[in-house]
Amino acid sequence: MLMSTANQAYVFLSTVYTGMIIGLIYDLNRMVRRIFRPGRWIVGVLDLLFWLTAAVIVFVVLYFANNGEIRLYNFIGLAVGWCLYLLTISPWVLKLLDLLYKGVYMLVSKLTEFVTCLFRMIYNFFRKIKA
Repeated sequence: MLMSTANQAYVFLSTVYTGMIIGLIYDLNRMVRRIFRPGRWIVGVLDLLFWLTAAVIVFVVLYFANNGEIRLYNFIGLAVGWCLYLLTISPWVLKLLDLLYKGVYMLVSKLTEFVTCLFRMIYNFFRKIKA
């Protein structure tokens, strides 16, 4: 099936954007590993989930953008998109995710501290009433 140059450019750019999205998902996976420091089995499961997710995303994009046809420039577009993401946006995204993690961690720890203090006060109050 012949495809116009404009359609090929559309498909190529779609794969570039898909490569960037896969790069973002890869950074999310990297951040989960940094935060939780999982064991070898969990790392294997996370890798498997990453690649399954990437495969599904690529399949869906190629299905809708290119009628499921696979061409060499699709893989080149994916690689270009992923590399562009890693070289440009990735450091900022990792800093943002780290900042978000630290903020959520601080909020949860303060909330836990508050709830613990509240229960201690309630416990001490009822202990004094009982005595």
